[in-house]
Order: sequence, then structure tokens, then C-alpha cells
Amino acid sequence: MSNMNAKISFKEASPPTAKEIVGLSIERLIEAAELLKASQGTAQTIELYKTWINLGDKPFKHVALFNLGALLHAEGDTPAAIEAYRSCLDLDPSLHQANINLGLLLEKSGLHDDALETWGKVVSSPMTQVESKQLRVAAYNHIGRMQEERRLYDEAELALEQSLTLEPQQPGVIQHWVHIRQKACRWPIYKKLPGVTQNQMLMATSPLAMLALSDEPVQQLLTSQTFVTRTYQYKNEPYKGPNDYEHGRTRIGYVSGDLCVHAVGLLLAELIEHHDRSKLEIYAYDYSPEDGTAHRQRLKKAFDHWRRVSDLPDPQVADLIRHDEIDILIDLHGLSSGARPGIFALRPARLQGTYLGFIGTTAMPWLDFVIADPVAIPESLSTYFTERPLYTEGSFLPLPKSSLITDSIQRQDLGLPDDAFVMASFCNVYKVNQEMFNSWLNILKQVPNAVLWLIDDNPRTTEQLRQVSLEAGLSSERIIFSERTSHQQYRARIALADVFLDSFPYNCGSTTCDVVNAGVPLVTLCGKTMVSRMGASVLSALGLEKLITYSFQDYEQCVIELASNPQLKSLLQRRLKDALNSYQARGAMRVRTLESNLLKRLLTLNAS
Repeated sequence: MSNMNAKISFKEASPPTAKEIVGLSIERLIEAAELLKASQGTAQTIELYKTWINLGDKPFKHVALFNLGALLHAEGDTPAAIEAYRSCLDLDPSLHQANINLGLLLEKSGLHDDALETWGKVVSSPMTQVESKQLRVAAYNHIGRMQEERRLYDEAELALEQSLTLEPQQPGVIQHWVHIRQKACRWPIYKKLPGVTQNQMLMATSPLAMLALSDEPVQQLLTSQTFVTRTYQYKNEPYKGPNDYEHGRTRIGYVSGDLCVHAVGLLLAELIEHHDRSKLEIYAYDYSPEDGTAHRQRLKKAFDHWRRVSDLPDPQVADLIRHDEIDILIDLHGLSSGARPGIFALRPARLQGTYLGFIGTTAMPWLDFVIADPVAIPESLSTYFTERPLYTEGSFLPLPKSSLITDSIQRQDLGLPDDAFVMASFCNVYKVNQEMFNSWLNILKQVPNAVLWLIDDNPRTTEQLRQVSLEAGLSSERIIFSERTSHQQYRARIALADVFLDSFPYNCGSTTCDVVNAGVPLVTLCGKTMVSRMGASVLSALGLEKLITYSFQDYEQCVIELASNPQLKSLLQRRLKDALNSYQARGAMRVRTLESNLLKRLLTLNAS
């Protein structure tokens, strides 16, 4: 609201006296506040507004309260800011920008229902046409975002559709709308919306969502390029450091916000521990949550140097990396949540690449390589990557040894029949698409004693999947849902399954590691993209190609064969156990191969 001030002749940067404050109009107050903020800071400006407001009833007092709320918010005093906005709205309930801001502060304070009610006032109040569109769109978008975070996907979808009805040209909103429908298993994902074309939906789909929607490598490349262009406005800076630092051992830095009990963090610890310290020095640039777990402490001990950068802006992190003279910098996010591409765009290291966080091309020009293997990215697929594949021995997915499972759990504890053939699939629900789910239902129809065991991610999605199965003629007891639990209990649960059903086209990643460590056969469908070849990558490395299929029909037949042939299942379980023990015993050797290929790539780059 500070743009309401008129042009006046107030020139002094010093704060007005008490006598001067009494006579200030709202315009003069705003002018004085801006000058005072520039010269003495926010705290003095807050006191100016408070003094003026406390002098009694004045015209436009609600405007002063609005500005006070904004200043208090900027200073981090959320409770006082909430009080200021509420006082503003008591005087003028039609000032809906205050409702927008108030809702955000209530959300920050954990008062989610109050925030939704506050934004609801915006979308239900009469306003002028121009003001209505702008503020209603903002309110609907906030409602949709919050309901998505609460996993109330029906409400989230409705709010975003109302926003897009008012303003169809919102690629970011379309992006969230598409992913919400994925997480709700609302098939088909793309449906007609007024004013939004099918092409706009496709172009706005996020790279993560597209990994689960399409097995076409060119589509994944196009989606990543479109997203990077739309989202990141960074200039790809040239590397300006020396070609070869004179610090003896080569320095490798890993940048991540997932060095904790997260899929990436769980896979990474053993690899970091295996690095050859006689040749390498390993740095972490960490902005992960402090989850207080033993695994996070293990990760901290695995690195030679641990830099906590969560409170540093990207340019300062890049400067720190340069100061540490990092030779090779590895991004563990790619295009996944929590990514900080602004660090890599500043090119703080000579050689930069990506690993594990995003299983596809990032299309980010500041990333030179992607760590993979020839099964995950065969030569024919490398055409669709802006990064050059850098191969490791075996699977690019680490298969670290798991700690002993101490939780004792039985099938009956989870409602699983003792005599059933239990087919588990614990992938995130957005990876479950219509074709994949139909394939699972086909197996249930052909194996009478089989049950399908899924995650109960949220009530709406669970009900949706139940309804689809009922419409397919299957009784409700054929599909069993279990709520999410701790990682330790989740690992114990996997061992109760007879077979694990991989998802397609977005194969399981870290879950596959847990499955093979539990000794459970995994049946995968191998496709044309890196993300649909993860299962094949792991099974090929373990010599279990029999469990790799290349069509939905073969996928179903492979599972049916395991269900009808207990001896074959037992044989595969023994082979899996032996192969895994042998594979894990060579973990350090595979890390040496990775290190060798990284150093060769660095030497080649330096020579050029």
C-alpha cells in the first residue's frame, strides 16, 4: 500500500517529532516512513507507525495498519504482524490484500484452517472486476497449494481449476494441477479445462511428473528444457578458476539437501565411506534438515569436510566452493525438490555433474555429466541427455548393505492373509498410472490367491484405487493398504511380500535397494528412458535378467509364473541372496571405477 503516497515536499531523513506525528496525514506518514526506513532501518519505522496509529481514530488508519503488518513481517515478528493485519481488516474488511498476507502468516504459524478461512473471504467477497481477478487468483492458488500439502487433493484440484478459470495463462498453476491429479490417481491425468489447451498442459507439466507419464526420451528432454527455460533465469557462467589446483589430492564436493533419512541420503553413505582418501578429499555442502537420526550422523562422519550452507545464498555457496578449491562438484538434486541450480550456474568447479536426485536429463547447461551405467543409459539413449554419461561398474544405483531389522512383524499384524501370494508395491502414488494399475489388476484376476499390497498415502487416493478395482470386478479384500511408517518398520514389512511389483515408466529407486536387501524378488518392466531402466540396471548387475520384462504382457506372465511355481520363487530368492552378497563385497572396487572415470574426465577437460 506504500504506493498510495502523494508527491510532497517532506525532505528530512530524521524521524518526525511527536508534535509532527500528530499532524501527519496518511500520505505524509508514508513518505516519512520511507525516508526513515532508508536512513535508520525498519525498527524505527515500525515505532513511527505504532505512534501514529495509537494517537486515535484517523482517516486511513487501516492503511497504516497494513503497512505496519508488512514491516513486522519483514522483521520476523509474526504474531505482531498477524495482530496488525487483523486490526486493519476490522476497520476495512474489503482490503483483501491484507487477507492474502494474513493467510500466509497464519499458515506460517501452523494455523492452516484459519489461513484457509481467511483466503476463503477473498474468493467469496464482492470486488471490482480487475481487483477481483487478481486477488481471487492469488487466494485460489494459495488454497490449492495448502490443500496439496495436506494431501487433500480433491480440494486442491478444485481450487486450482477455479484459479485457471479466471486466468488460464498460468503455467506454474497448470504444473501443480497436473501433479495433483497424478497423486490422486485421477485418470486420465490430462482432462479438458476452459481456456487451457492440451498443448499448454503438456508444456507446463513438470519434469518429475513427466518421468511418470511418458516413456519417450525426447518428451522427457523437451519437458526438462521447457521447465529450465521457464523457471531458471540464470546465466551459464564460464569457469574462471585454474585448470589444475596445487593441493595434492583431488577434491570432490557433493551438494545436497537430502543428507538425512531420505532416498538419496540412504543410498549415499556407503559410497562416500568407500572413497579412496589417499587420492581424494571429500566435501559436503549441506542444507538438509537436521532429523536427529543416527544415519545423518553417519553421513556427517563419512565426509572429510562438512559445510553447512542452508543459510547462505547461492553466490556465497559458490564462493565457498571456490575457496575450498573443489575440482569436481556433484549435484544430488537435478530437477527434484530442493534443487539449488543457482550454485552450479555460477560454475564454481571445473567439472560439474549430477547423480541420483533426478533420474533423467536435467537440460541444465552448467552440468557436464550424469553418473549412470550402460544399462540405464545405453549409447542410443545418450542422444537425449544434455549431460554426458559417466559410467560406473555394475548399477549406478548403490546397493549398500542394510542394517539388521530389529522390528518383529507378522502378516496378520497388517491384515495380510498368511496363505496369500502377496504382491507388494510401495512406490509413491504419483508413479501409479492407469496402465500400470490395470496390469496389476489383470494379475489379481489370474491368480485367485493373490493380494495386492499398496501404501495408504491419503484417504482420497486410496478410495479412488478401491473404486477402480471394484469397477474391474475385484472385491475390496484383494487390495490391502498400509499406512506409511518409519524406514525401519517399512523395511521389515517388505520381507513379508512374495514378490515386489516395480512401477512403470517411473521405476523404483532406493526402494529397489530395500527390496533386494530383504531377499524379495522384484519384477520390473524395462523401457526406453533412464527412469524406466533402473530396475533392469539393478537386476542385470545381480545376474537376475529373468525378472526383467519388456512389455506389460510379459510383466504379468512373469509374476503369474512366480505365483504358480513356488520352487522357482525359492530358487530366485537364493540366487538373489548369493548375488547380492557377492556384489556388496565388491562395493569399494566399484567406487574405484567411478573415481577413475571422474578423474579421467577431469584430466581430459583440463587438457582441453
